[in-house]
Amino acid sequence: MLFRSVSQSRYWGYSVGYNGRALVVKIKRQPSLLDVKKLKIAIDAGHGGTNTGASGIKAKASEKEYTLRFAKALQKYLKAKGVKQIIMTRTNDTTFDNKDRILWLQEQNPDVLISLHLNSSANNNVSGTSTYYKHIGFRPLTNTILKRMLELKLNEFGNVGSFNFALNSPTDFPNALVEIAFLSNEADEKKIISSKFHSDVAAKIYLGLLDWMKISK
Repeated sequence: MLFRSVSQSRYWGYSVGYNGRALVVKIKRQPSLLDVKKLKIAIDAGHGGTNTGASGIKAKASEKEYTLRFAKALQKYLKAKGVKQIIMTRTNDTTFDNKDRILWLQEQNPDVLISLHLNSSANNNVSGTSTYYKHIGFRPLTNTILKRMLELKLNEFGNVGSFNFALNSPTDFPNALVEIAFLSNEADEKKIISSKFHSDVAAKIYLGLLDWMKISK
């Protein structure tokens, strides 16, 4: 119940650990000035290196390659909007275990984390965009991003809670997993390999962040 209570008091996360034999709870406060330009934003390009992820149905697009393209497009867009503190879990095709990503992100202490992935299904008729969270206090963030992503005329695959994805597990900072579209669906894959779509997704995630900050005030 700790996270629910602190989130309602305009806190943005917490961590629990020991200092010697003493239990220490650290609370992350919501920034006093909610300005996207002042935030430290972490962008995670899913997979990479030996962890290839899913593969496309027709163009055979690789998840690890295209999550990085989407991440770089988001980084570029945020920079153009004046965001100065942007951290990337990877900027090339490198192996970076999720456990190590979490430890590294906890050290960086971002204000928000956006993790980008591409979905896949055994049924190639399944399509659409979706967002995921584990902790209820981060649901508003995933909601606002999903609503903006749907403006790209993607089908809605949903906003899923209590989701057991490694990078959704930290309570230290707000985080959202964005499954942009389905590589296993031909129409979705066609969008995924389009550079214009990369920019369009970046713009919608940015607007979703702005919407989230508005309702956080």
